[in-house]
Amino acid sequence: MPPTIISVEGYDTCRPEDDIKSELINHFNSCGEVFNVIVREDPTSPNLDRRALVILLGEGAEEKALQLNGTDIGGWKALVKVEPEEEDAEIQRYRLLLIDEYTNDRRFWYGVTVRGYDSSLPADEVESALKELFSSCGEITHVFVNTLDKLTNTTRKSCNIYFHQKEGEVSALDLCGSEVGGGFKIAVRRVATIFSNRPPPSSSGESEIYFGYSIPAHMIEFSAEIKNKVTALKKTRGHRCF
Repeated sequence: MPPTIISVEGYDTCRPEDDIKSELINHFNSCGEVFNVIVREDPTSPNLDRRALVILLGEGAEEKALQLNGTDIGGWKALVKVEPEEEDAEIQRYRLLLIDEYTNDRRFWYGVTVRGYDSSLPADEVESALKELFSSCGEITHVFVNTLDKLTNTTRKSCNIYFHQKEGEVSALDLCGSEVGGGFKIAVRRVATIFSNRPPPSSSGESEIYFGYSIPAHMIEFSAEIKNKVTALKKTRGHRCF
C-alpha cells in the first residue's frame, strides 16, 4: 500500500516540538504504522508551524485517520485532513503570476515605516492622523497599520506608508522626530521595497540566499490574499486543498 500523508492542526504552536510529535505518534498508531511525523518551524515566527504532517503505512490508514478528526489529544482537538494533490502546472503558473503582480505593484515602489505613535488608538484613527501628517510629502498610494506582531503575538507599533513618487519617500524621512497627537514623537525609516532591498541577480541562474535582504514589506500584508486566491482557483477546478 502507498503511504498515507495527513495533516494535523489544532495544537499550541508554542509547545516543544518533541511533545507534539510524541502525542501525534501515540494518537495515530491505531491507524497503522506511523512511519514519520514532521513538525516544522514557522519561518515567520519563533514558534512551530500550525500544521504537522503524519505519514502512515497500512491498509485503511487514511479512513482510520480521518475518523480521528475532532478527537482530543492531550487537551487539544485535532483537525485532520488528507494531504492535497500536487498542484498542476496551471495552478503553479497562476501562483507565480499573482506573486509577480503583487510584488511589482506600482503602489508600493516607495515607502516608509513609522513608529512611536499612540498604538492604543484604533487602526482607523492612526491611519487618519498619519495620512494628515504625511500628505504634505506627496500623493499617498497606500497606508497599512500593523495591528499584530507575528513574532510576539502582541500589538505592533508600526505603520507602512507608500507614496506615488520617490520624492514622497524622501520628504517623509525628513519628518522623523515630528510630534503627533498626545506628544508622541515618531520615528520614520525606509521600508523594504523591490527597489530599496532587491537581491543582486544570480550569475548561475539558481536561487541563492543574500544576507541583509528582506522581502518587500507589503508582501507580508498580501500573502494571505494570494493564498486565498490560489485556494479559490483550486476549488473551482475540483482540487482538494486546505
